Amino acid sequence: MSKNLFQSQKIGICLSGGGARGFAHLGVLQALVENGIKISHISGSSAGAMAGAFFAAGLKPKEILEITANKKVWEMVNFAPNKFGILGLNKLGNEIKRLIPHNSFEKLEIPLSICVSNIGKGLPQYIESGDLSLAVMASSSVPVMFKPVKINGDLFLDGGLMNNLPIKPLRKSCDFIIAVNVTPFEKRLPVKSMKSIILKSVYISVENQTRQKGKKADWLIEPTGIIRFDGFKLKDSDKLFELGYNYTNQALKDMMETIS
Repeated sequence: MSKNLFQSQKIGICLSGGGARGFAHLGVLQALVENGIKISHISGSSAGAMAGAFFAAGLKPKEILEITANKKVWEMVNFAPNKFGILGLNKLGNEIKRLIPHNSFEKLEIPLSICVSNIGKGLPQYIESGDLSLAVMASSSVPVMFKPVKINGDLFLDGGLMNNLPIKPLRKSCDFIIAVNVTPFEKRLPVKSMKSIILKSVYISVENQTRQKGKKADWLIEPTGIIRFDGFKLKDSDKLFELGYNYTNQALKDMMETIS
């Protein structure tokens, strides 16, 4: 039934940032694929940009999970302190180029838009052409922790800072937009370390803008219970995948029952 509902429309999906919580995006995508819902365009910030890039390149959600879940944090980042940040994402860039050898937006199977934050101009920008790995690195560079990524002379940081749920690029080409938010804000999130301060600061900064943009989607997916998971821990990748998968399947079932 879901296939009949969506098959005549161009479906766009917008994937939010959220660190390790981004594994839930893969579960959502898996459920959509199994229900015959074809995605025609993708947009994403930070973790959503990474998941979106791999999916747009033709990798299956479970395949992406297997590849990324087995990685350690140190396999994706490099210690490169300077006045802008402590870590770099060159290892992540190399991994993207290994898995997507053409490393090009133009050769992706599904059109992709990646949101990045232009620090110099104080504006979000949407990259849809050129070097794929640089765009993902820029969109994933959490401030203070990671150095900005330079693209065409400008410095860019985490796309989620200025648009954590980049629906705008999908408006011009899609009939129906699905937005997936994996960064709902938990006010009771404890502050016990530098990591937790950074995490809570990011959630606070993106909560309001994410909530407002989510209202503009035709269908907002926000998996119940995702606030229990730490955005900096990769160990719960399978649980997050299942959470996104089960929530989306149930939401589709409820939707079909409502319109039938």
